[in-house]
Amino acid sequence: MMQELILTGHGFVYAVIVMVYVVIAKKIMDWRTKDMDDDYEIEEKSNPAVGLQRAGLYLGIALGMSGALTGGSMGFVKDVITLAWEGALIVVLLFVAREVCDRVILRGIDNDAEAADGNAAVGFAELGVYVASGLVLAGAFAGEGGGLLSALVFFVLGQMVLFILYFVYEKATPFNIREEIKNGNAAAGLNAAGMMVALGVILRSSIAGPAMGWTQDLSAFAVSAGAGLVMLFIFRWVIDWLLLPNTDYETEIKRDQNIAAIALTEGVLLSVAIIIAAVL
Repeated sequence: MMQELILTGHGFVYAVIVMVYVVIAKKIMDWRTKDMDDDYEIEEKSNPAVGLQRAGLYLGIALGMSGALTGGSMGFVKDVITLAWEGALIVVLLFVAREVCDRVILRGIDNDAEAADGNAAVGFAELGVYVASGLVLAGAFAGEGGGLLSALVFFVLGQMVLFILYFVYEKATPFNIREEIKNGNAAAGLNAAGMMVALGVILRSSIAGPAMGWTQDLSAFAVSAGAGLVMLFIFRWVIDWLLLPNTDYETEIKRDQNIAAIALTEGVLLSVAIIIAAVL
């Protein structure tokens, strides 16, 4: 009983540390968008884009920091110190991921301006980037890894794979998904987010684990990431075929902007990704 109470107390302290970084991230975002009152947008205007954007960032922080808590304990005090400094780095890296997203994935779109206009598609896309990046960070900082350098290398590699997924998917779709997102098609934003989060789940599993040496670790990551990409595209087609028998995803996204249909398919795709990740 006493041990359980002690562990519960430790968990409370860890949760407080995460909340501190969530508040810090909020202040940074408020500063970045100082031309817009973010609290007013969420509380009074019920702006879904800003809410989704912030939710993705905060969830990404928690996911990334959860990786720092896995593996063997070094003692409560050392664990707290490690979580604190790794948490600071995770917040910085999530903002780096956001900047790269703005310039690479959503190039040509002013994300903050679109969010201020209530563009939920952009909100979904940014949520997907934050959550997927948080999953990659969770894997990079998990367990008995290869230290800070290894975590940074695999974060960069994970981001590259996410961008590859997006670009391949963008080319494979019969419509311009980025243009649909820019035009406020929430179904397109949710679709992009679902693909990125599903891949993030797989990447987390492929990155996490004890370091076995650079050659073996990089080879294993390349195989897992490549296999994950292929399987996601295969199951993407199978899910659409089985669960949308009377239509297709192009119709549901481009013409109908059907969030219900896309929420269903992305939920199943995420379920498949969880199973794939479990066996990697």
